Amino acid sequence: MLQPDQGKKPGRPATGRSRSAAERKRDQRTRDMTAIFESDSETWTEAQCLMVLLSGSRFKKGSPLQKGAWERLGKLRGFV
Repeated sequence: MLQPDQGKKPGRPATGRSRSAAERKRDQRTRDMTAIFESDSETWTEAQCLMVLLSGSRFKKGSPLQKGAWERLGKLRGFV
């Protein structure tokens, strides 16, 4: 419940400036790329595996990263 002297809802950022959808998506891509390069393929999410497999410009076809993504995706979907 809003208090009369409080100008904002509880839990809102103190800055008062919300980020746009494009900014949030850019940050998500950055987090995913960091996770791909800094962690083992056994910890990747399905979205990260698909990012590796579908980004032909960043990850060359047949690279070890693509092989790891393919194997991890098979485990996540229950094929392996």
